Amino acid sequence: MQEIFMQKRTYLELPTEVGYKFYYRKEALGKIYHELEEFLEFVKSLNSLDYAKKVLFSHELKANNLVEGYSDDLESIERIIREKCERIKDEKQRRRILNLYRGYNYILKHHVMDEQHLFELYSILSEGLITDDYSMQNMGKLYRENDVKILRLGRIENDPNMGVDASKIPELMQHYFEFIKSFETDSLTDEYIKSQIMHFYFVYIHPYFDTNGRTSRTMSMWYLLNKRAYPYIIFNRGISISGVKYDNLIREAKESADITYFLRFMMETVKSELEKELVIHHLATSSNYKFSSLDYEIILYFLSIDKPINLGDFAAFYNRLNDKKSIAVIYEEMLRPLIESDILRVLGCSKRRFGNIPNMELDLNKSLVPTGEEMHLKRLKNFQSSKK
Repeated sequence: MQEIFMQKRTYLELPTEVGYKFYYRKEALGKIYHELEEFLEFVKSLNSLDYAKKVLFSHELKANNLVEGYSDDLESIERIIREKCERIKDEKQRRRILNLYRGYNYILKHHVMDEQHLFELYSILSEGLITDDYSMQNMGKLYRENDVKILRLGRIENDPNMGVDASKIPELMQHYFEFIKSFETDSLTDEYIKSQIMHFYFVYIHPYFDTNGRTSRTMSMWYLLNKRAYPYIIFNRGISISGVKYDNLIREAKESADITYFLRFMMETVKSELEKELVIHHLATSSNYKFSSLDYEIILYFLSIDKPINLGDFAAFYNRLNDKKSIAVIYEEMLRPLIESDILRVLGCSKRRFGNIPNMELDLNKSLVPTGEEMHLKRLKNFQSSKK
């Protein structure tokens, strides 16, 4: 910590509401920066628009909503996207999924983003979700015109974090747009860092009463798409699995004006997600089994747990991030097909049972990943030991 504190600051033309400039320390990002650059030099298959579109719908859409605490499962998301007018009990669930789907289509088609286009994107993402009188009465032509209390982990705290003073929003948003158009970058990783500075600064300003987080992250995606930094589209996944750390780092950066730790976190989590993509690629190409969207997600979860895991633990992990399902359904519909195809292997069973199903210990079949690939998997702890 002290070593980072002594490193040189890089100030940004992004002021706080009281005039100080936000900054970060490039030296502290050096190790993960070079790790990302080396990885992308080796794995070029992720750098395509087709790949970006594949992960945007519906895995990254799920992750973007999950960051806000909405644990919709993939089946529900894909059904709502496919059958847009389907009646479901939870109209807000339907609305937030369709809004993001339409918002992603918007950023794929628009190459210019100014105040008016941003407001159009925000209107798409927030349609039907903001209905309280205070928000509706205090919303101006482009931005909010009164104070907003920022939810943390889905609730307002005793000492709530606030968005900037409403009178400062137009000026600070001009700095945001000027930053988007500023300096040329040297690499895809530089583009990613810039997109996450945008992400943070938008959340800091909090120009709306709601949907600020999803709008900020979708704007970062728009930037990455336009800069063809396609591998980095998956950054929401790392946030959604990290728990409270993301919120804590944003809060700390607002208070200190130092966004180094937030940027390093965003770089480290996206590196983990990129490594998972490489493993999934090898599992898919080394097996005759054709992966479904759900199979893809289940393997992502195994790669996120960092150790062999039993059935009960996996069910708990799955149910934390999705609409809850019974252990029997999770085993029969999700795990059993992967076991039968030898993508997952049963390492042993305990005496505990869930009905007729033993509490088996499971792990990915690492023999499907070519020898030598471990050197590129520095963030996946269970690949740093011998493959089973």
